[in-house]
Amino acid sequence: MYITKVDTNKYRATLSQTINGKRKRYTKTFTTAKKKDAVKMAQAWEQEVLTKGSSDYTVYGLISAVWDTVIKNKSPNTVDGYKACRKRIIDTLDDMPASDLSPRVLQKWIDKLANMETKANAHKKRRYSPKTIRETYFVLSRCCSVAVNWEILPSSPCHDIIMPIGAKKEAHILSPEDFTKFVDNLYTLPLDSKVMFELALFCSLRRGEVLGIEDKPIGDRIVIDKARYRSKSGVDFVKSPKTTSAVRVCALPQFLQDDIRALREYHASEKKRLGSAWNNSKYLIKSEDGSPLIPHAVNERLRRYTSRIGIDHVTFHQLRHTFASMVASNGTDLVTLSRLMGHANKSTTLSIYTHLFQDDAEIGRDVANTFDDVMKSTAKSHKKVTI
Repeated sequence: MYITKVDTNKYRATLSQTINGKRKRYTKTFTTAKKKDAVKMAQAWEQEVLTKGSSDYTVYGLISAVWDTVIKNKSPNTVDGYKACRKRIIDTLDDMPASDLSPRVLQKWIDKLANMETKANAHKKRRYSPKTIRETYFVLSRCCSVAVNWEILPSSPCHDIIMPIGAKKEAHILSPEDFTKFVDNLYTLPLDSKVMFELALFCSLRRGEVLGIEDKPIGDRIVIDKARYRSKSGVDFVKSPKTTSAVRVCALPQFLQDDIRALREYHASEKKRLGSAWNNSKYLIKSEDGSPLIPHAVNERLRRYTSRIGIDHVTFHQLRHTFASMVASNGTDLVTLSRLMGHANKSTTLSIYTHLFQDDAEIGRDVANTFDDVMKSTAKSHKKVTI
């Protein structure tokens, strides 16, 4: 809203508003000798317009109006997640007038979602998880915040809402027996799979971080400063970490350095053998034809491997959990472990005293040497096979 003086003792206020995708403009003239009085009258009028304007919106219309701003600068995967939340909101609130939204109404909506059954697949139903409900509420809250900034809503109704709490699941890790089987049989894997699993298990790398490593000479450490993902629409994209803590230097055990070197030599030989059929991806981990390995293939390779060697299935991220467990059992303190894992959340007090601990590079080297000892003690001479 802006106010201009149009004549002696006369001021005109102009207010613009988008309702259900259409732009509307309102004007009103106020007669008063002082501009500060005109401002007060205009502000009261503005609230009347906004209150009336918000009643013209449905929840669907409000979300549609602000959606492009809500997803602006978000990664493709984040946008996919937001779209799933938007569908959930529209399916359950849809035609409700935006002006009817209130903490009480939203609390009932949250409680309804917590008890609502949804199809997990064609044969099984389950309820929304607390995490899913929190994410859905967050998207609605974000839409309302933008609507307030745009003067579509006079205030946000998203406050003082009690979220459902789920039982905290203990992180699953490889048991000592399964760990031994997992490591003893790595030699049977193609080099791409072997290196990929070793980077998670012995360097705590996330799947996207492993897939984002470029095919360049690598020494005894590697800088992790990006990750590669694939959206639901099949588009690959690379993004930087959300926090500076996730950017880190990882020390590589000697056996992993050797395996990476062997992998790069293998790729070079495959490039010569396949010629023009070789895609020559710039990433270290490749498919059989040299193209970038897709994230889903990582999960599938790990599933097949654990099934073949006869251990309980673990996810790629659970290999990271196993790393954390091994490092913690080795006497590493919480702050050091947090740095090694690339986590952002650390106690402020402990963060202040990080100067009391060893240098990051030395800490990483100690951990890498420990893993070298583990591999030497479990190393076996086997004939290499592929899955």
